[in-house]
Amino acid sequence: MANGEDNRPVVPNRPRRSSGSETTFSNDLTDPADIDAQVGAMADEVWAWCEKTRASGRTVTVKIKYAGFQQVTRSRTLPTIVTSQESLRTISIGLVRTVFPLPKGIRLVGVTVSNFEMPDRIASEQFELGLGTPRSETD
Repeated sequence: MANGEDNRPVVPNRPRRSSGSETTFSNDLTDPADIDAQVGAMADEVWAWCEKTRASGRTVTVKIKYAGFQQVTRSRTLPTIVTSQESLRTISIGLVRTVFPLPKGIRLVGVTVSNFEMPDRIASEQFELGLGTPRSETD
C-alpha cells in the first residue's frame, strides 16, 4: 500500500459514513460574525444533503484551519440524531465559538455530520419502543 498498490476489491456502493462541507477563504477571517455566517452556510449545505438522502447523524464536527495551517477540530455527539436545520446550525456555530478568542485568522472552516442513522433503522427503533404506531383509546 505504501507504494500505491492495493489489491482489495473496490466497493463503489458502500454506505456513506459522513457528509460535510468546507470552504477555504481568500482572506483569513477574524470577525466572529463573519465566521458564524460561514459556518451557518456550511451547516445549511450539509442539512440539504441530509434532507435529500433522508440520512441523519448524531455527531457534528467543525474543522478549523488557521493562517499558518495549524488545524483543530471540535465535535459533539448527541444522544439522538440532529432533527432540524436550525439545530445543526446552532451546534456548528457553538462548536466554532469554542476557539474564540482566535489566536490568529481562520483560513478554512468545515462542518460535517456523521454517525448516521438511516430512516428505516430509526423507524424500526421507534416501533420497538412503542412509538411507531399510535395507540387507540382501548389499548
